[in-house]
Amino acid sequence: MSTFTLGPARMGDAPTIAHLSRDLIEADLPWSWTPRRVAGLMRQRECAAVIARDQNRLAGFILAQYGEESVHIALLGVAEAYRRQGLGRRLVQWVEETAMVAGLFLVRLEVRAVKRDARHFYASMGYRETDRVDGYYSGVEDAIKMSRDLRTLSTFNRPTSK
Repeated sequence: MSTFTLGPARMGDAPTIAHLSRDLIEADLPWSWTPRRVAGLMRQRECAAVIARDQNRLAGFILAQYGEESVHIALLGVAEAYRRQGLGRRLVQWVEETAMVAGLFLVRLEVRAVKRDARHFYASMGYRETDRVDGYYSGVEDAIKMSRDLRTLSTFNRPTSK
């Protein structure tokens, strides 16, 4: 098992994040999370971009936008070689913890309807499917909207830092 270091992404990470996003998230879709778009989101004051490294290799990332009432997970990706090691869970928990510190208790996201593993992953973390949006992804694929109300966390399932 690998040892990961989580930390803020830098602008120089935007191309790698974008290429991983294309390969992991947008496979079979037109590429929308280009390096320019990722960098643009990272420049926004309300955005948090966190990466996970295994030594010098980018193992995963999460981009989240903090609003007045909720946090939106825009992108989450974990490279194939690092899946099923708890990395995705750690990245999501980082967003949840920072949301609660900011006084935000609703986390929202969209996931490709065909990505059953991703939907199961989020459901295992307490996210509920709230809506389906036809043609959300480039007009060709549906999205499932999911959310989690962090106010319902019990002591047992509250995210912990490690």
